[in-house]
Amino acid sequence: MAKAAARDGSRAVLDAESAAWIDGLGSSDPNGAVAELHALLLRAARVELSRRAPRVGIGGQEVDDLAHQAADDAVVSILRRLPEFRGDSRFTTWAYKFAILEVSSKLGRHFWTTRSDIALDVDQWERLPSRLGMTPESAAEGADLLAAVQTAVETTLTKRQRDIFVALVQDGIPLDALVLENGTDRNAIYKVMFDARRKIRAALVTNGYLVDRSEVRTMSGDDARRAFDRFLQTDPADVGCEQAMAMLHAYVDLVAVDEGPEARYRGVTAHLRACGPCGEDYEGLLLTIRETDTRHG
Repeated sequence: MAKAAARDGSRAVLDAESAAWIDGLGSSDPNGAVAELHALLLRAARVELSRRAPRVGIGGQEVDDLAHQAADDAVVSILRRLPEFRGDSRFTTWAYKFAILEVSSKLGRHFWTTRSDIALDVDQWERLPSRLGMTPESAAEGADLLAAVQTAVETTLTKRQRDIFVALVQDGIPLDALVLENGTDRNAIYKVMFDARRKIRAALVTNGYLVDRSEVRTMSGDDARRAFDRFLQTDPADVGCEQAMAMLHAYVDLVAVDEGPEARYRGVTAHLRACGPCGEDYEGLLLTIRETDTRHG
């Protein structure tokens, strides 16, 4: 394991393997190191796609094509950003992160090749309870609450917030697919959704449907109210997608050796619990390094 990076931004003392990677990729003849890096990233991309591709109906040659594309693009990104590696994780963990993020991006693009006809239809409100994991019985009991949520969406959110909420929550469009459609980044979409959830919850508290954050632990009521409350909760410590992904490699390396990162990276922990796509990338990166360590341990 590498030592923690210095607070002044200078590079930490690297472990021997990480130092060898930096030397090889930065040498006057890096071809061998680049080829080895590509092979590692291709394996990581294949592992991640084997986990996620079946959920979106991808199989066969298309999976392998996406894996190669992800590995190719990850290598380009790593070589461009090599000076940014500060040694706050093993180099391979940092590098695998690029492959995992490329897989997410490729899957987001794939969504629109098969679902480009989706319309943002407010008549799909009835889908919301099932997307929150509620049973039909709970949904029926929470009909008044659902109506209050719809009113809050229509009256308290900006048009931008409303469009993002409808796309992500009602229509079930993956966040990474919406990022591509809007020509923006994951952090920007997440911030809009974060603010939307906060405003909706505040409106529900004001109108007596939910209780203030300080009273959440004592809240009683039906499953519907609890489900909506969990969904709408926001943590002020949440650092957002950009910062969480910037530190994901360091966070995952600590988890892998049972050195709990929760206290050191509280904002990252809060974000990974709240953001499905970033949580997915965390799970993928952790699985990748554990499989790699098992094979080479």
